[in-house]
Amino acid sequence: MDEKKNLTIDTLAKVELHAPHFLTQKRSIVLFLICVALFASTFVAIYRPLGVMRMSDSLSRFHLPIYTIIVVATGFVIMLVSRIILYQYQKWHTMHIAGYALWILVEIIVFTFALTLLADGINMRQDIAFSQLMVRIFLDIIGILLVPYIISILIFMLEEKRHEIDALHAMIPSQEQDKSLVGDTVNFFDRGGRLVFATKKSNVLYIEASDNYTNIHYINEDHEDCFILHNSMKNVEGTYANIGLMRCHRGYLVNLENIKLIRKEKDGMVIELAQSNKTIPVSKTYVNKVAHSFAGNISE
Repeated sequence: MDEKKNLTIDTLAKVELHAPHFLTQKRSIVLFLICVALFASTFVAIYRPLGVMRMSDSLSRFHLPIYTIIVVATGFVIMLVSRIILYQYQKWHTMHIAGYALWILVEIIVFTFALTLLADGINMRQDIAFSQLMVRIFLDIIGILLVPYIISILIFMLEEKRHEIDALHAMIPSQEQDKSLVGDTVNFFDRGGRLVFATKKSNVLYIEASDNYTNIHYINEDHEDCFILHNSMKNVEGTYANIGLMRCHRGYLVNLENIKLIRKEKDGMVIELAQSNKTIPVSKTYVNKVAHSFAGNISE
């Protein structure tokens, strides 16, 4: 078993060095942008940063709310374009923490320069040097983005802790006898709760989603076979997660006992199975969870 499971500690360490996937997921990016827009609107309206207090004469031709909308809209468009590029980039490349930090720095610099040009154009009196205005706007932008980033980091930490707890639950056997596992036999039930298929747990390779059905791939007399189960992937995951059938992708559950190794490819992490030529993709959402659970399974 130890020879088959050759995921090294170095590989796990590399997983931890990657930028938090929570910060590069589509849902998180959308929430972050909404948070930035709301906080920035409030910040600009109340504090009046970005040179507003020193440009009162120039702004007499404008209403402050209009200026606020222009400032927030300009920054929002810049960050929106940046996050779209970031989202597309991380789909094909591994984003490390240093790279993510550099991306944010460049984003802030571009943001600062664009808003400085805007503020300098409105400041008809030219009573503020361009460099001074840029420094002031840079500090204001840091203040605007600080709260959304802190909120994002706190949510990320909570997400990571939740994944760790889920991984621990998957590693700890259930205290109560579960009808889905009797001895070393796994019982599979259809939507109506009827027992329709059973096999040894060690025979189960992986489970694949197929619309309202799931395909159970298993070993049958030394060859791979498939049983079509009339049950959803969501129901199957909820029933069998506690016995080591772990979600690794939107369309796959994998048996931890039959993982041979986990390796990194150009498009991301994949799982190789001990008794099958099939390679199972690992979604970025599940990389840490699968890696921790697999490492725990090796040590047992």
